[in-house]
Amino acid sequence: MSKKKIILLIEDDTDQIFMYQSKFELEGLELISVRRGSEGIKLVKKSKPAAILLDLVLIGENGLDILAELKKDPMIRDIPVIILTNLVQKDVIAKAKNLGAVDFLVKTDMMPADVVKRVKNILKI
Repeated sequence: MSKKKIILLIEDDTDQIFMYQSKFELEGLELISVRRGSEGIKLVKKSKPAAILLDLVLIGENGLDILAELKKDPMIRDIPVIILTNLVQKDVIAKAKNLGAVDFLVKTDMMPADVVKRVKNILKI
């Protein structure tokens, strides 16, 4: 039996974490989460997840700064980062893509099942 793929969610809203955790688990993926971007960076280096879901609005942190930090490290820069946020501004979307985000998902436009589907498509599973 193959090991579950690990997805890291960097999100400060505990309700969102619970909702996505439930849906990813039902779909056979393991979702681990942290509420701070700095914790997420440490965890990525340790657990090497298959993909990272990153909110841009975090308590005391900017998700774009976290994305830039993730993409600077050659050991983890190839892990796909998917932005999952409600911050929808053209310049923010462009900056996220320029920093290396593989997708930009708007929470209010997508059901959790759609988010899982997009992650699976990106990972080709």
